[in-house]
Amino acid sequence: MLRLLIAFAVIHSASVFSAPLFDSDGQLAISLSGPFELIDQERDKEKEYPGSLSYEDPELGPVTLEAKFSVRGNFRLRKDICSHAQLWVNLKKSQLKGTLFAKQDKLKLVVQCKDSDRYAEYIGREQQAYQIFQTLSDLSLDTRMLKVSYVDTDGGESREQLGFFIQHQDRLAKQNDMSLYKEIRADKARLDPDRSALVALFMYLVSNTDYSFIAAAPGETCCHNIKLLESADGALYPLPYDYDSTGFVNTSYAEPAGGIGQSNVKQRMYRGYCAPEEVTAKAIALVQSKRDAISAIVADTTYVSAKSVKRTQKYVDKFYGVLDNPKKVRREIIEECR
Repeated sequence: MLRLLIAFAVIHSASVFSAPLFDSDGQLAISLSGPFELIDQERDKEKEYPGSLSYEDPELGPVTLEAKFSVRGNFRLRKDICSHAQLWVNLKKSQLKGTLFAKQDKLKLVVQCKDSDRYAEYIGREQQAYQIFQTLSDLSLDTRMLKVSYVDTDGGESREQLGFFIQHQDRLAKQNDMSLYKEIRADKARLDPDRSALVALFMYLVSNTDYSFIAAAPGETCCHNIKLLESADGALYPLPYDYDSTGFVNTSYAEPAGGIGQSNVKQRMYRGYCAPEEVTAKAIALVQSKRDAISAIVADTTYVSAKSVKRTQKYVDKFYGVLDNPKKVRREIIEECR
């Protein structure tokens, strides 16, 4: 019964806790001012850099908010991988009331990793991955696509690139009367089986093997490229994020997972835990029911080229080719569980 109440709360909370920043799917133009060349040079996770965020509000006119920037991530924080660091954008709660950023004082900004058009397409495809999971579950992170002008306050070169904001996981947990699990490891037995099966199948769809439901990277809280949301009854609900290393996005810098026999990131390998077949079947049925909606997301050429769309659609079709074939489901999913 409690699980049913949680499911209802997830749907109901969308209206109760609605935040204007994520109420629209349209691209938002923002200007960020800060010492971005210094940030990209230092990449110091312990340091905050002062700056501001500006945008044009249709009712209020030009709005400027004080901001502090800090770097985040691990792999994309490396200078040999990305010219520009991924960012946290921290805003003062006291200045947000009545603005587009009400209730969103801390946000992840997915920054275009390098300057070329190819990296702009990576931004588009990664945001599509978030949209796909939103199609599969209401318990998912909101995103908002951006046109970002970076104005360097130290006189460095300015730039304008694509990016997107990701809702903070604490905010999502609060919306759904849950808490964020913050231990180093999790007990596999506490994972909600239906949720775990769905997330594992989604990870198989986008070809993500770089995650863990129960363990964190060294020095971090649980889990690796997964956050765990804890319900009142102690069940843990995996929340996926960070898709630049997936076969779906297919970045030039993505590396296959070590130790599991993956030859390249586009090679799908099911990494979900073993579950009763009816649980797996339920997840498969849900994903099959969303095929048209997922295809519509992939077909959108707003931020990716028609050529890229064609390749990605074929990749998604191969996934559904597995789901549509009971023998392949057994061989590639059920028998490959851990």
